[in-house]
Amino acid sequence: MPKPKTPNKSGTPAVEPTQLHIAEAAFLRVKPELDAMPLSGLDAPRLDLQAAAVQAIGVAKTLSAPQLRQRIASIAAAGALDAALIDGLERVAWATWFARYKLLLTSATHSGAALPAALVERAYETRARMLKTLEYHLDGDAEATAQLAHLRAGSGHLDLANDLSGAADMYRKHREALKDDKRNFRSEDEQDASALAEQILRLLGAAATPEQTLWKGSQARSAKLLFRHYDEAIRVGRFLFYYDDPEGRFPNLYTATRSTPASPRPDKKPEASPVNPEGAPVEPPVIGIA
Repeated sequence: MPKPKTPNKSGTPAVEPTQLHIAEAAFLRVKPELDAMPLSGLDAPRLDLQAAAVQAIGVAKTLSAPQLRQRIASIAAAGALDAALIDGLERVAWATWFARYKLLLTSATHSGAALPAALVERAYETRARMLKTLEYHLDGDAEATAQLAHLRAGSGHLDLANDLSGAADMYRKHREALKDDKRNFRSEDEQDASALAEQILRLLGAAATPEQTLWKGSQARSAKLLFRHYDEAIRVGRFLFYYDDPEGRFPNLYTATRSTPASPRPDKKPEASPVNPEGAPVEPPVIGIA
């Protein structure tokens, strides 16, 4: 994957015009479908969405090979596959990349409001303790390890809130494996993490601009659509490559984005400061839209 280019004055990486035009055109084509999706209860998954989009673009290109397209068409004709999801994967991936890019761009140009130092301190301490507990007890769980790698990466108070929510979800899911830990596990951390995340998001939401709110909604909708298309693509991809490392060729998006480099966040107490923009967008390869 190409490395991000040097950031420009706005704090976001420079993007090749051809890439940005491809992404924007894809977003505009997908926008009517996104606008029809209800936002209630919808949130973006806790992974690097731009890295996920780049992974999906690669899978779409793999499945576009003529010899594979013939086999996919036969499977679809038998009613065992939704070919429209395969055909639209690359377009949806570019749209997702663009929505995330626009949210990062608007965040980079909006300072937001300061969060209370005591809140930030408690949030980081809770996050660090929970991640240590999860990492120690779930080391052999590939999916959990991938999720934890994402929680360790990124920057900004928005990511901090998302990390707390993610850690609380993992505590609920893996409580039996964690509850006997005598070193870092605290039974109240699950509830505290959710409450801290809600408080941070409430304060950040009060400072968000209408444009940020708009692109956050577009990001959540496009992510849901991306997963729908990608899941169908890896289902047929793993079937077609059943004897040739199917899961390695077609990993789930959490696993695929696990090794994506990102700016680390300190677990130590940060200074109280204005809301920080999130990490730099991942630059996708120049590939045409299907």
